[in-house]
Amino acid sequence: MGQMTECPNCGAQIDKEVTKCPYCGFINAEGAEKKYRKDLEEVRENIRKTRKEPSRALVKGIAGGTRTIFIILGVLILLAVVYVAELLRETRDKPKLFLTDEEQAYAAAYTEIAGEELSRAYEDGDIEKMADIFDKAYSQDRISIWGAPHYETAYAASRYRILRQTLAGLDGGKISKKEAEEITYDCFYFYYRAYGEDGAELFDPIREEEILPIIWDRLGYTEEDMERFRDEVFTSSNVNRSRVYKATRKYYRNYH
Repeated sequence: MGQMTECPNCGAQIDKEVTKCPYCGFINAEGAEKKYRKDLEEVRENIRKTRKEPSRALVKGIAGGTRTIFIILGVLILLAVVYVAELLRETRDKPKLFLTDEEQAYAAAYTEIAGEELSRAYEDGDIEKMADIFDKAYSQDRISIWGAPHYETAYAASRYRILRQTLAGLDGGKISKKEAEEITYDCFYFYYRAYGEDGAELFDPIREEEILPIIWDRLGYTEEDMERFRDEVFTSSNVNRSRVYKATRKYYRNYH
């Protein structure tokens, strides 16, 4: 396990090396910078290697060597563009990392209102409404509501809705690797009760009646598997998405 740090967005303990939080998707600036520097050094190393190309190319002719250099540089530039585009895509629909004073004030007011709405939905046992509030904040308005009342329960509501949607593919007998990963993570999340005591009233019955049958009967995991995985997939008190994928990768063929 690497050194841990706290996600500035949701407060979860995450590995300093990861580029984004596995729980809320927030960009981990320290990890992202380290990966950027590593990728940049690889690009520089490739460029250094290309400097040797002209001298070898002279044997075959100046034109051939120049052409090779331009091709290599073109490939490197393309890789850099793809990397930047992927980073932008990952951050486009996530809460902003840095906020102005005005944006911070707006986010604080937004979180307070969202907390009031979550409290009413929780009292009503309205899981769908809690999922709506959570998804609207993160996906549409790009506001982190971490710290609002029933935040973890709202996250669980969002994951439960995703699980039901991806299960449709499992019912059809064919799912993608990404869907297989989503189902596995969500089932592990609910199995280990990562939503905490706050959501127990709403999600413990779902765990017993819906999640466990999926794990045992449809995904092919045994109770021994789940207990063995426990230490492998936890970071602090939370289920780590990346660890779930790594620990269960060989099982995907059972239902993928």
